[in-house]
Amino acid sequence: MYRDNSLIPAEAVRLAALGELARAPRRYADLAVAVRHFVQRLTGPSLDLLGPSLELLKIEGLIRPVDGRGVDDNALLTLTDAGHAALLRLLSAPLKMQGSELNRLVVALKLRFLDLLPAAERADQLALLADALTGERARLADLKASTEAASPLGAWLDLELAQIDAKLAWCERR
Repeated sequence: MYRDNSLIPAEAVRLAALGELARAPRRYADLAVAVRHFVQRLTGPSLDLLGPSLELLKIEGLIRPVDGRGVDDNALLTLTDAGHAALLRLLSAPLKMQGSELNRLVVALKLRFLDLLPAAERADQLALLADALTGERARLADLKASTEAASPLGAWLDLELAQIDAKLAWCERR
């Protein structure tokens, strides 16, 4: 984790793998494909987002094979109690709203697996998302105030602000 306890790229990928296994046991290859598919659709190919190997998650005791051993025999994998605890910790990590692809991925992963949290923690995560969006909106509104309205940047900032407003409205409806 970063100093502010937000997720680093490898932890975002770890969240994706643990979340997928929290839904249901998966074959080794199927899990690897599902994680790669989701991550790359949001961020594009990235060396920073290769993440931990599934073997490392096994060694750490976060996942375990139900049958077989691992990659060699495409074992069926499941989440351990320690893996479930790690998943909840990752889902509860604070957000950074700086517009990076990593932050976009973390928000998407949190929303994808939000239902795995207890109701009170789901509400807390949505409130944290709304707070982060509010801060981003204030930052962009400040820039907009010092930008000519008719400029391409002014028009772009209007689009960005409208998207943030729509996301804030969505958070309030949840």
